[in-house]
Amino acid sequence: MVGPRLRELMLEAPGAGELEGDDVRRGRAEHPVCGDEVELSVRLDGDRIAALRWRARGCPASMALAALASHALEGTPVANATATLQQAVQDFGGLAAHERHASGLVLGALAAATTER
Repeated sequence: MVGPRLRELMLEAPGAGELEGDDVRRGRAEHPVCGDEVELSVRLDGDRIAALRWRARGCPASMALAALASHALEGTPVANATATLQQAVQDFGGLAAHERHASGLVLGALAAATTER
């Protein structure tokens, strides 16, 4: 189970939902073994994440990391998103080894949403 700070964030669910509009990019990632899914909708302002909303299904860690991403990544340059999310995970108490796949799902969905098309 995720630690108390991440659990609290998961229950608050900041950023849950979807962004709408022609300028919104969408990305999705699914874990091939456990089936957890993360879907992100992202609005960029140049190279920065202006807004990020999420939907997640699966374990608490996947939902907590999606919520953490919306909390930590808005205003962050896309190029710094991995480092920023990793630092935020540590600031919120870290993840157990069996929960670390959640970071990969969020970052995979973000990459899918922000890669030039």
